[in-house]
Amino acid sequence: MEYWVFSTPILQYSNTPFLVTTLIFGYGNQSRRDDGVGWFVLEQLAALNLPGVELETSQQLEIETSETISRFDAVIFVDAAIPEAPEAIQRSVVAPNFQSHAVAHYLTPADVLSLSKTLYGREPKAVLFSIRGRDFNFGTTLTPEVEQAAHKVVKQIAELVRSGSF
Repeated sequence: MEYWVFSTPILQYSNTPFLVTTLIFGYGNQSRRDDGVGWFVLEQLAALNLPGVELETSQQLEIETSETISRFDAVIFVDAAIPEAPEAIQRSVVAPNFQSHAVAHYLTPADVLSLSKTLYGREPKAVLFSIRGRDFNFGTTLTPEVEQAAHKVVKQIAELVRSGSF
């Protein structure tokens, strides 16, 4: 797991300061070509040094992710989508919705958001950027189509963070 931290602005309302923070969480398997697109996007975002943003990467979402996201006002998830996904880039709002899955080691952004709400009383605003993958075989490079889509997602996330309009 890698972790980057950038400066966080402090806003003041009613004489009580609080942090305005966004977590961008990229996940997937870097050794399975396009499945590593979440990591690639976060590497590109790190170079932008966006204020009020923390970046975190992982192989997959885990129960502990719910505690991590509970500390933020907003969370942006970035992951690969299956080759059959209808669009190259899909952006969707995530709402808490825990579901039992057939695979025991599988959680969705909606699952971890639900766990955050239940366990920690926090429900950050959340968005998922899914980038359609083409090749999930062993390898460490993205396919050209996925790399191109990833650069578009980097721009969309930077605009989203700068505007604060989740």
